[in-house]
Amino acid sequence: HDGGLQRPVALKLPRAGWGPGLAQRMARERDILASLEHPRIARLYDAGLSADGRPWLAMEFVAGRPIDEHCRSAALSVHDRLRLFLRVAEAVAYAHGRLVVHRDLKPGNVLVTPDGDVRLLDFGVAKLLHDDAPAGHDLTQLVGRAITPDYASPEQVAGRPVGVASDVYSLGVVLYELLTGQRPYRLRRESTAALEEAILEADVPPASRVAPDRATARALRGDLDNILAKALRKPPEKRYASVEAFADDVVRHLEH
Repeated sequence: HDGGLQRPVALKLPRAGWGPGLAQRMARERDILASLEHPRIARLYDAGLSADGRPWLAMEFVAGRPIDEHCRSAALSVHDRLRLFLRVAEAVAYAHGRLVVHRDLKPGNVLVTPDGDVRLLDFGVAKLLHDDAPAGHDLTQLVGRAITPDYASPEQVAGRPVGVASDVYSLGVVLYELLTGQRPYRLRRESTAALEEAILEADVPPASRVAPDRATARALRGDLDNILAKALRKPPEKRYASVEAFADDVVRHLEH
């Protein structure tokens, strides 16, 4: 509240500060991210440093529920879940067209509003925070984890360069979970190390094999199994070349 404009915002404050040059870089990244003007992407309004050097982000406040919760509570059909997913893909593709990669796509960053539309949160914020984290610090502790391991791509887990293909993979994990109620990897032990090992090495079972019931298994068998398998391939170059290509195959499936 500065006396001029008044509006509710989602205010984010990481737990620790960063090194020299962060204020200038945050201002630069803020201007890039704030330029993402899409009805399904929550806007970044402002970013800066507090008096004690703590980074903060002021984002558009979105009232809604995570997409997985919405699908469960509304008991959406496979068809309706795919249609909802296509709205998400449209927003991600828009940002990619402006050279912004999300890096942390997960159900908690995709909210379904009371009118049934979707809004994506935190576009590009992981990169904004990650690139200025001081060496030797655990990013998980600093920013509540700039990536979420359950939805991270193999290249993120391995610390390799991240691009459009990483968002394709994360969208594949999200869609797999929306359609089956489960994430792609079954772990022998629950730990971050076991999950990261699975992401790098384990095969993903066909979605139809882990479907919650026979009707869903029938709906997933064939096209959707193949679409998800391609989105979740380990080498980035073997996935869909773009989110648009991923979405196009989903549309073709829906149109028989």
